[in-house]
Amino acid sequence: MEFKVTVNQNQDSKRAVDVLIDEFEISAQMQKRIRLYGNLWINGKPGRMIDIVHTGDRIVAHSSQNYSELLPVKTNRIPGVEVLFEDEHLIVLNKPSDMVVHPTMSHSDNTLLDLLSEKILHPVTRLDRETSGALIIAKHAHAHYRLVQNPIKRVYWALTHGHWTKEQGVIEQPIMRFPNSIMIRVIDLAGKAAITNYKVLYSFQEHNFDWVEFILETGRTHQIRVHSLYHGHPLLGDGLYGITNYCELDHQANFNILEIDPNLHFLYLHENSIHENFIDHNKQQNYLIDINLLKISPQRIAPEYQSKFKSLINKKQLLLDQMIKRQALHSRLIGFTHPITKKHMEFKAQLPSDMMTFLEDMR
Repeated sequence: MEFKVTVNQNQDSKRAVDVLIDEFEISAQMQKRIRLYGNLWINGKPGRMIDIVHTGDRIVAHSSQNYSELLPVKTNRIPGVEVLFEDEHLIVLNKPSDMVVHPTMSHSDNTLLDLLSEKILHPVTRLDRETSGALIIAKHAHAHYRLVQNPIKRVYWALTHGHWTKEQGVIEQPIMRFPNSIMIRVIDLAGKAAITNYKVLYSFQEHNFDWVEFILETGRTHQIRVHSLYHGHPLLGDGLYGITNYCELDHQANFNILEIDPNLHFLYLHENSIHENFIDHNKQQNYLIDINLLKISPQRIAPEYQSKFKSLINKKQLLLDQMIKRQALHSRLIGFTHPITKKHMEFKAQLPSDMMTFLEDMR
């Protein structure tokens, strides 16, 4: 990797390394790579990182890593992956749902990064497996370092149960990992600061759900899903924070009543009305769904929104989850400063066909 710069007046009498940091914001790791494995030239002569330079001096530094070692990525070989932008430093993709971005404990291979390249790639923004849309992947460590040092604009579209009281607002609640769980996040004062802006784009009055735009000011794990649930509006199809997560099946029960009792303790549904993950296809019977009120805690749902949330536990809302089949969350827009050119860039990812079809059917 090569860095070229001409020293300006404001950089006169600085060390060469300080000029490189000024111009390229190189990390400590990159400085070490240049010093130990690369080389540095000042006005065409070998130099050192600590050498003092003056106005007009020309600095050329090389690290041990070349862009050619990282290319090409194989985006054209991955069905359903749209390339929104690509150069030698980064790639912006429109990821389909049901695709894991990077290796995890439960998905160690066949991830998006595995399919893109045999070389090491660096995800700058991350999306859950079921979340579709725009994400950035850096092709080398320096690009990744520069990208994460600057603000990244992240706009999401989601479908949420119920109707928001205010058409737009800000959710500012700290998020932390739930004890004894590697996945679940909850609201807790001991957590990390998390800020989400929201705006209702369209309300589907007849079907009791909203199309909402979320803009992140922070990037906590599951932030939109946790904040939306906290306000009593879980995402459609969300298996971890959605309404189905608050129902427990009793396979011994045999009820034909399609209703919810006044105390919201039990919901009776016919087998065909339940999300497919809840169905035991070997048993031709109806099921009793018990609403687990113990899960409805202040860490998950704000007390002032709990009654509104409980009203969502009904056949109609569960059917919406069954229809969408995955968490209805899409990374609509990503904006950032290019790590090398320093130009501001923004890219929009079109809604995937499953969400488009669902919205058209609901209108």
